[in-house]
Amino acid sequence: VRFGGSVTIEREDGRTQTWKITGEDEADPAQGSVSHVSPLARALVGKRVGDEAVVAGQSIEVIAVD
Repeated sequence: VRFGGSVTIEREDGRTQTWKITGEDEADPAQGSVSHVSPLARALVGKRVGDEAVVAGQSIEVIAVD
C-alpha cells in the first residue's frame, strides 16, 4: 500500500471497502479516498496483501492492492 494507490480491505464483520490514499486536499471519504495522514492510511501504508492492521480497535486485512 502506498500514497496514490488503492487498497481493498476486509473488516472483522466481513465487509469489504476500497480506498485510494491521497493528499489531504484530495481526500473525500464519501468518494472512497482518504488522506495519507488519516489513521486508516497510516495503518495501511507499507502493508501487502494478506497483512493485517488495527484501526480504531478493529482488525482489518489487506485483500488487494493497486
